[in-house]
Amino acid sequence: MEEGGKITITPELLDHLCELAKLKLTESEKKAFLRDLNRILEYFSVIDEVEVGDVEPAFHVLGLSNVMREDEVSEERLAQEEALANAPHKEEGYIKAPRMV
Repeated sequence: MEEGGKITITPELLDHLCELAKLKLTESEKKAFLRDLNRILEYFSVIDEVEVGDVEPAFHVLGLSNVMREDEVSEERLAQEEALANAPHKEEGYIKAPRMV
């Protein structure tokens, strides 16, 4: 919970999170998780103190613009037998898949 602008994980909150995640932790594991999660949250508060007002927002750290290649139609075709060779289930020359509702 939040204490004076600082977020901490309480034992009650950890129990609730464990219940939601269907985790069964021993008491020693709970103590370790509490310590570790609160240290992580403390580190986020350190990160929050970094001055970023003059930093331009970036969507990708490498500055890549377009990493997609153009689609090209190949004249080389697979024979139907080759295309179906690794299909686990086939029926009348098609790949048979489970029915989706």
